[in-house]
Amino acid sequence: MTTTSLSLAPVLMAAAADGAAAAAPEWIHLLPAGTAHTADARGPYRVGDAGRVIALSFEGADKLPVDENHATDLAAPLGQPSPARGWIVAMEAREDGIWGRVEWTEEGRALVASHAYRAISPVVTHDAGKTIGRILRASLVNRPNLRGLTALHMESAVTFLEQMIKIMGLDPDATEEQVLAACRAMMGRMAGGPALQAALAEIGTALGVEGAPDAAAVLAAAKVVGKAPAATVALQAQVAALQGQVKAQADAQARAASEAYVDQALADKRAGVNAGNREELVALHMSHRGTAEKLIMGMPKLGTPDADTAPPVAADGTVALHAAQREAARLIGVDPKAYADTLKSEMEAR
Repeated sequence: MTTTSLSLAPVLMAAAADGAAAAAPEWIHLLPAGTAHTADARGPYRVGDAGRVIALSFEGADKLPVDENHATDLAAPLGQPSPARGWIVAMEAREDGIWGRVEWTEEGRALVASHAYRAISPVVTHDAGKTIGRILRASLVNRPNLRGLTALHMESAVTFLEQMIKIMGLDPDATEEQVLAACRAMMGRMAGGPALQAALAEIGTALGVEGAPDAAAVLAAAKVVGKAPAATVALQAQVAALQGQVKAQADAQARAASEAYVDQALADKRAGVNAGNREELVALHMSHRGTAEKLIMGMPKLGTPDADTAPPVAADGTVALHAAQREAARLIGVDPKAYADTLKSEMEAR
């Protein structure tokens, strides 16, 4: 097995009850669930059976050290100090990965509470396929490398609320209820996609989501941040509602485009396109645009002077399909005779 150091992304610290400086968290996020991506070329790593990883981690040890800047691995071999700043005494497998409960030393608690370090970097073993075997220890660091984890030092819930107040343009002393009311009012004013996306981008920035996030990414980030404050939980619902609005608008735009295409075929008097099958053709165009357009364009325009597209009529009044019409019937799975009878009826109705 290979020993590897993995730096965590920043993990949210619980704010002190009186709103003062944040204290050292009791639980820290050690590994994500599933795949652990890294900022460098060492990853990704895979976290398989979390319960087995936890069991192996405490095999032969009742607690694991938390040091500074990997002092145990880098400084100790050189004879330099590598004191523990805390001890991992328990681990839990949660939905989002493996968490460790830390008993901080007095020095470690002060370091974390003062924001001297922003991340945790676990030291793990892994096999040749980069599947993690066990966690050996962890370290306080300032250069996070592992992605996809809840943070150790980011804005507290109070700071997040302040950012939302700024985004909404509210008074600095606005309450949680006022922020939520402003969110609802903003949603009510949003009628177009660009406005919705702009709002999602602003909320995403406040939540620490990089790039141009979609509604799903913003909602996922809100779930991470919203583990404690009631206001953030409510904001999650607002983001979910925004996500629903964006999807509904996209669906409406797609349907409008499909309806316009089919209605144009109706106006062009394409054979086989009528009020009776309009909805079916619209649904087909929404789900398989290329197939629908090939099918509809393969149908001749009724009443055109083009002899190549006009269905030939036999002496007994029956209609014979030409090659394009036979292909159209094949594409939609219609019996050629039934298709010919439909064309005859449409011609007689003109």
